[in-house]
Amino acid sequence: MDVDSESKRPWFKRWLANLLIVFMMITSLLTFALIPLSDSSSTLNSQQVFENSRWHSLQLQLQTYRLMNYLSDLSEADLPVTGNAYFQYDLLLSRVDLLRKGDLGSDIRNFANGRAVRLLNIIAGELELISLNIQRLEQGQLDQTEIIMDRLRSLDSQITDFVVIVNQGANDLATETRHDLDIHLEYIQMVSLVLFVISSTLLYITYNVSKELRQTLSRNTRLGKRIDDVQAGKVDIISRIVNDMKPVLTNVISDINTFKHIALDTKIQEHLGHISTQNHQLLNQLDCYYDLTLIEADLMSPVTSEGNLRERINSAISSLEHIFLTHQVRGITQIDSRLPEFVETDFKRLHEILITLISNLAPYCHHAELLIQVRPSTLPIFNLPEKHGNKAIKMVQISLRDSGEGLPNKVQVGLRKNPYNPTNTIIGQIHQMGMGFTFCHYLIRALGGELHFSSSYGTGTEIWIDLPMGLDDSTNPPSTEKTSYLAKVALWQSDSLLDQPFITLLQQLNYQVTLFTEGDLVRLLQQKNLRALPFECIVITDKSVIDDEQIELIEQLHALGSQVIVAASVRQNFPDIKTDKTYYYPVTSTQLEALLLS
Repeated sequence: MDVDSESKRPWFKRWLANLLIVFMMITSLLTFALIPLSDSSSTLNSQQVFENSRWHSLQLQLQTYRLMNYLSDLSEADLPVTGNAYFQYDLLLSRVDLLRKGDLGSDIRNFANGRAVRLLNIIAGELELISLNIQRLEQGQLDQTEIIMDRLRSLDSQITDFVVIVNQGANDLATETRHDLDIHLEYIQMVSLVLFVISSTLLYITYNVSKELRQTLSRNTRLGKRIDDVQAGKVDIISRIVNDMKPVLTNVISDINTFKHIALDTKIQEHLGHISTQNHQLLNQLDCYYDLTLIEADLMSPVTSEGNLRERINSAISSLEHIFLTHQVRGITQIDSRLPEFVETDFKRLHEILITLISNLAPYCHHAELLIQVRPSTLPIFNLPEKHGNKAIKMVQISLRDSGEGLPNKVQVGLRKNPYNPTNTIIGQIHQMGMGFTFCHYLIRALGGELHFSSSYGTGTEIWIDLPMGLDDSTNPPSTEKTSYLAKVALWQSDSLLDQPFITLLQQLNYQVTLFTEGDLVRLLQQKNLRALPFECIVITDKSVIDDEQIELIEQLHALGSQVIVAASVRQNFPDIKTDKTYYYPVTSTQLEALLLS
């Protein structure tokens, strides 16, 4: 198809659409015009009932002659008449009543002239007078016969005039009615002809529209196949790029780790560690690009496997140590003890979601706290089977809560959009809120999960991720029986998000935890005859800046035999402080357990 025909086609479509609308309006108007025509025709047709008045008027005349014949043949031998005269008289009156009442009377009054009505009234009145003579005739007085005959002969001219008038009215009405019906028939024929032309035109338009529709469907099918081919080609190209780059990056990471172990300079080891971390991040980004391409091509399917949920999540969070260090984020990971140890899910994509989402969230919680919680979700399962193998599929919630500055408005708008809406394209989402948030948003939906968030400027952000996982039904809830604690641990309160998660982590590791404020510690140390502290070690959380009084307090605690555990940032800022152990952000149960047992 050439360019000129393509440029004319929209005009042709508009012309067909407008013509179709006009014809529909004309058809509607003509249809309404047919209603009064058909109603008038039915009225004219009903008026033909007046033809019955002609027949009944003749019957009136005939019955009059029958009564006269009966009376002329009556003799003394027929006496008594025993009601026969009444019978003949009633037949005559019944004809009069038919012509005066009901539909016939209405037709005569409406369609005949006033003379016919007057004649009918005169006839009825005269016949009423004859009833007295009929009564005497029934009593055997034959002299009434001549009287009745004279009265009937005097009515003969009126009855004849009445019959003539009714016949003339019936003939005139029939002629007029046929004329009106002919006119209406012509109108109906004209309207039918117009409707036939419109129907033919509509048939032509329908044929062209159906032809155009078939071409459009065929063209859409070809375009859909071309899009699928392009998407498949894109997936194949990205797959080849990822497969070619992964071995190279893996070898680079291996060489960096080798150099890191043999290097003697601490700074060189630190730089090599950063390079290794960046290469790991690059590997994760390659996987993200590949998965996003699969999602766009609608070819992604989860690859589930069974694994240790705590170990996998702690490993993923621990690999982000450089992110937490770069943005000075103080984070902690807490996994609910109600969750089973082993679950079934797509751990590779779960790792990608956590790495990408925290990496993109960290710049907005600079010098703030970040709490990562994994817990059972109350969200029901939709469009998924209830079980996978011997494990029940349930939602698990991952919550990311920070005390930072909050997400930008454009990111919030992008996260609120529905990925399933065809108008929300992936490239549009990337332009609006970046690659990381777009990838997480689409991947979570592709895995059958949901993402919700709450964010306000200056107070922080909380993101909830609900993902379906296979959980063992036989998993027992955590035991509430009293057990012997490994040690007594004190926690120096910092009034931040990290206090309660620290307590929960230590309690999960079977440590007895007591929360102390700075005032509590000062009062404790001021007690007389204090020889031992009520705890073996003290954990100081979220103390990036320590004044001289706090340093002195820490030294007193250390002098009384308590182990002092501080964050690496405190050790770095105050190298002369007397501490025993150091933890690094993000804090996980694995790191904390290894630190306390060392």
